[in-house]
Amino acid sequence: MKRKLEILKLLTWYKGLQEEQAKVRVINCRINLEKLLQEKETIISLRRLYFDTLEKERIYNVEELKYKLFQIEKNKDLENLLNKKIDMQKDELKNLLNLLEKAYKERKLMEISKNKVQQMWNMEKIKKFYRDMDDLILLRRGRKYV
Repeated sequence: MKRKLEILKLLTWYKGLQEEQAKVRVINCRINLEKLLQEKETIISLRRLYFDTLEKERIYNVEELKYKLFQIEKNKDLENLLNKKIDMQKDELKNLLNLLEKAYKERKLMEISKNKVQQMWNMEKIKKFYRDMDDLILLRRGRKYV
């Protein structure tokens, strides 16, 4: 019983480590998602800036106009690419959260199992103690009557 308890303690510790690793991965994924969202906001604001300059300044030569339109188009492509990355990051975050939930449930299951075995082992120790006490009492009484 003691060996089983030690194994369950080890498994509980291991499941706790797995849960901590999953937490770290979720945190890193959230940080990356926030960075991507900030980068997207920067690109959107740049594109707005280019549109604003096109509206304010009405006179452009052909090269300047080409350059501005090229920048706007390039920003749109970058935004589409970032949208794809953000979607992938959100999917990864969802998968990591599911993994974290699974690790949490496994750790809780190991803790419950460990606690049950601990209680059984404690009960066995108590029963053994009372058996030993009964044997001692029987030995003492046996010596008195002999």
